Amino acid sequence: MRLFQRLSATAAIAVAVSGAVAVSAAAPAMAAPGDASARGVVVDLAATVAGIPVITADAVIGSATAPAGGGTDTDTALAITVPGALGVTASGTVVQVSATRGDTASSANAEIADLALAVLGTPVIDADVITAAVTCPQVGAQTADTTFTGLELFGEPIDLVPNTPGVTASAAVTVAGLTGAALNATVTSVETVTADGAVAIAVQATLRLTGTIVGGPLLDIPVGTVILAEARCERPLAASPTPTPTQPTPSPTQPTAPPTTDPTQPPTAPPTTTPALPVTGTDMSAAWWLFGTGAAMIAIGAIGRLTARRSRLFLNQ
Repeated sequence: MRLFQRLSATAAIAVAVSGAVAVSAAAPAMAAPGDASARGVVVDLAATVAGIPVITADAVIGSATAPAGGGTDTDTALAITVPGALGVTASGTVVQVSATRGDTASSANAEIADLALAVLGTPVIDADVITAAVTCPQVGAQTADTTFTGLELFGEPIDLVPNTPGVTASAAVTVAGLTGAALNATVTSVETVTADGAVAIAVQATLRLTGTIVGGPLLDIPVGTVILAEARCERPLAASPTPTPTQPTPSPTQPTAPPTTDPTQPPTAPPTTTPALPVTGTDMSAAWWLFGTGAAMIAIGAIGRLTARRSRLFLNQ
């Protein structure tokens, strides 16, 4: 039971890791303020007929991502090739891809020269020069620009207008197992600006393969996409202002009432009530009264003692 649980957990982790790899291989999603990136040539093509691969190509030639801490990432003079491809060939040069992150702006650009892309032996896209550039200032409007010189689709010059349905064309191709096979391409260009960022994709080609299997139905097989010169950026965040310390608001001073008396005169002490104090002086009338009372009591006492003595003498006789 424990072994089964461990195998199940391992399988779950493997699925999660493979999913993360698949997501990371997708086009970069610009989401954070100040981000910038550029790519030169991105080829993502695959097609199978009756279980047999006839087209396989997966490559990114030239990629730059602005450093997270600020600065510029640049790649230059890269030969356009698609190693290990099946049914796809490419040549030319990625002249430059560059992406910059700054305090007040981010930007990116990509430039391709002398491009020639062929699928199933048929020239699909050719161009002398293809460029894409974006700028995202902290203050002001974002910009997105694309340029083309000598742009051709299936050997025919085309006028590609950004942010329109683009140009669609097709060419006959030879594919084993198919009759009436044709390679169809829709080419568009993107110049998009928002409140926070900008995207410029000079050329984006979406390819499809059609044809009929002998004795079978008409097939319409999605082949994939090719991106030529892509640039993206996001507006940097504005610096937070330094708060100014707030000074306390002084309380209004109350006016002092003017004195009600002449300041040159000494202040008059308020009347006070004298508390009743015990008499400590000598009252002569009271003293004479006490003296008389005492003398009378002494005389009475003497008389009483004399009388008592006489009474005892009389009884003893």
